[in-house]
Amino acid sequence: MSTNTALVEKRQELKSRLAAGEYATMIDIFLKWSDRLVRKITRRSAPLPIWFIVAILYIAYYLITFMVSYYLRDERTLAILRSQGAAADLGPRFVVYSAPAVFIISMLVVNQYIHRIIDLWRDDLLEATESVTSLEEFENWLETACNWRLHLLVTLVGGLLAGIYAESNASDSAGVLMSYGFVFGGVFLLVYLYAAVYLLFVAILLSARLRSYHLKLFATDPSSSELITRLSGVLSSIVYFVAVLAAYATLISALVGMLLPLGIIVVLVLWLPIIAFFTLNHTSLSSMIRRVKRKTLNEVQGKVEKLQTSKNFGNPETMDAIKRLMDYHDRVKGTRDSALDFGTYLSFFNSLLLPLIAFILGNLDLVFRLFGRTP
Repeated sequence: MSTNTALVEKRQELKSRLAAGEYATMIDIFLKWSDRLVRKITRRSAPLPIWFIVAILYIAYYLITFMVSYYLRDERTLAILRSQGAAADLGPRFVVYSAPAVFIISMLVVNQYIHRIIDLWRDDLLEATESVTSLEEFENWLETACNWRLHLLVTLVGGLLAGIYAESNASDSAGVLMSYGFVFGGVFLLVYLYAAVYLLFVAILLSARLRSYHLKLFATDPSSSELITRLSGVLSSIVYFVAVLAAYATLISALVGMLLPLGIIVVLVLWLPIIAFFTLNHTSLSSMIRRVKRKTLNEVQGKVEKLQTSKNFGNPETMDAIKRLMDYHDRVKGTRDSALDFGTYLSFFNSLLLPLIAFILGNLDLVFRLFGRTP
């Protein structure tokens, strides 16, 4: 079997499997079951709108946490859930009411991002893929993204460990031991979050492997290829979301009194995913662009060397052909090696500003004191 035949068959196989909907993430399965259950209860035939599912998941979190707290006779958590208690509980109440919505939406946004990547490959990039190895790499990534057993394990274990750790830090900051109901609510919240975290790591995995993918680009100026533009747009869309999530994490840390102890982490941890996504995405695209440029330059150089071996330098046509090839060589060599431009850099710096603004808002009293000491 020839290489071209193997490539065509592999491409068609992936297209058929994607069109048949064989690849579904754990979140897809969860949403499908939730939709089916609610429609069965309400006797509704039409699919539920996504906002309705978000509302149901939010109410389910609130009711389950309330029932657990009531069963454990956790009066402090019940007071927070009932919007009662001291003003000092404003931070925990804000977390309890806002975090479920934010984390559920985050889970759905990251899942939608994964589907945008899958749709882009199905509609455009599969046809532009020039090697069986690249198709196999993408197939392996699909299997990782849609491995619901591994996804569920990471979600449950990550949510449990992160919830216990977060509540332990909250206890140290507040100076009192957090109640069981509060701990349960925190773990429940972070289970929603870690459902998104798994897919974020899957997205990072794609960005890291993308540099080895062989795609058919515009040979004269690969950086201006439509595929590069669309890839850059899709891959960059997640950076702003990560920045918004980091800003929210900064804000709730301030409200529960953990921002100053974790101030350095705002820079070292909350900025790291933003920088990692941006760097991986664009270094991978740059590697693809440089590889296509090098291939084009090598082809031009080969043609020039072939003309030179003829040693027919007295022939005006030969010299004119060499000159035109060298002009083309220099033009290709002078094109950009990346998809970065001023707008891309501006968007990146804007995304970094979001956690910083949240950090400043969380320390307004400190900022006012600093400005108060200045003349």
